[in-house]
Amino acid sequence: MQRRRTDPMKWYGFTLLELLVVIAIIAILAALLFPALARAKEKAQGVSCINNLKQLMTAMTLYTGDNHELFPPNPDDGNTIPGYNWCSGNAGIGQPQEFDPDVLADPTRSLLITYMGGNVKVFRCPADRRQGIYQGSNPALAGRTVPAARTYSMNQAVGTVDPGFEGIGSSHSGVPNLPVSGPWLSGTYLSNHHNDPWATCGKASSIGPLGPSMLWVLVGENASGLNDAAFAFEMVDPGWLDAPGSYHAGACGIAFADGHAQIHKWLKKPQDHSSANATDWGWMQQRTSARVGNDH
Repeated sequence: MQRRRTDPMKWYGFTLLELLVVIAIIAILAALLFPALARAKEKAQGVSCINNLKQLMTAMTLYTGDNHELFPPNPDDGNTIPGYNWCSGNAGIGQPQEFDPDVLADPTRSLLITYMGGNVKVFRCPADRRQGIYQGSNPALAGRTVPAARTYSMNQAVGTVDPGFEGIGSSHSGVPNLPVSGPWLSGTYLSNHHNDPWATCGKASSIGPLGPSMLWVLVGENASGLNDAAFAFEMVDPGWLDAPGSYHAGACGIAFADGHAQIHKWLKKPQDHSSANATDWGWMQQRTSARVGNDH
């Protein structure tokens, strides 16, 4: 029987042209798939953000039910004094509580956390990409990189303050059972007072002229201006004092007094202490407060 001979120099790999064709096909498929995957990720983060806000609003509702319908303290000063802030500390870029989740876990300084089973992750929008070195006091986390502690802030026209802080905004004393003044609503600090001229809301049972479905309570704030957990907004001129975030492809999460939450898209990316797109600002103005008193 004659045996077949094979050429030891012959092999059957891909040619350069064939490899280039395969690479080109992979590149085309990647270009088609990556945008779809990015959109899917954005959508998932949006759903998670809405869930976080709904959990916070559920906790807010439970808190008001246990406290004579009073909203938690919202004093606009970032204080960490037990009992005087719904969410203590300053959590913006470079701030002392930016990467400190401990203050959020403390039920005396984070008055909603008891109603959330201690889950501090709810205070952060999942699309907030900030990471940094842990700033708390837990030795097990010392030196570790952690996500930002908080993204959400509370409408400055909603909440309570104590008699010591009300009006002068310098110290805290007494029970926080007075409606907030909404200090920036008129555009100049401390020029507004409860319902004079712009409405503020201290009780869940007396929301005021906007009604629960129109009054926003929590918003994902722009990290560049995020400090205390009270969101300053002026009702007079179309500009941002504190700016809402744009974490979701130019949009941010926002929650309302009736408990519902949504992702709202901005026409122009908001920036702190700058003019605002009139439509964006008008949308926020209609949902922040309403005029009920007389100008001084």
